[in-house]
Amino acid sequence: MPAAPGTGAAPASMLEVRRQLACTQNVLFDARAALYAMRDEYPRRPARFARIRAAIVRLREARAAYKAAAEAFHASPAGEQLQRLRATYR
Repeated sequence: MPAAPGTGAAPASMLEVRRQLACTQNVLFDARAALYAMRDEYPRRPARFARIRAAIVRLREARAAYKAAAEAFHASPAGEQLQRLRATYR
């Protein structure tokens, strides 16, 4: 079946933007889970505060990366399409 007109490199970039958003979301969830897992750590091991600080830094970096990926997604054609579809249900 031939490709639809006007679908040159756009679908690949849309897929890449979606993939990037999904990957950064996974990293965000993993960083959050690692931080929350330290709450139940028993017995408390040495250098606990250093590990907590590292987990907090990883979570902040993951949040920043997710924010950037979300902004890129919403600026992409797929994000614009999502916004149009959401507007129909408001």
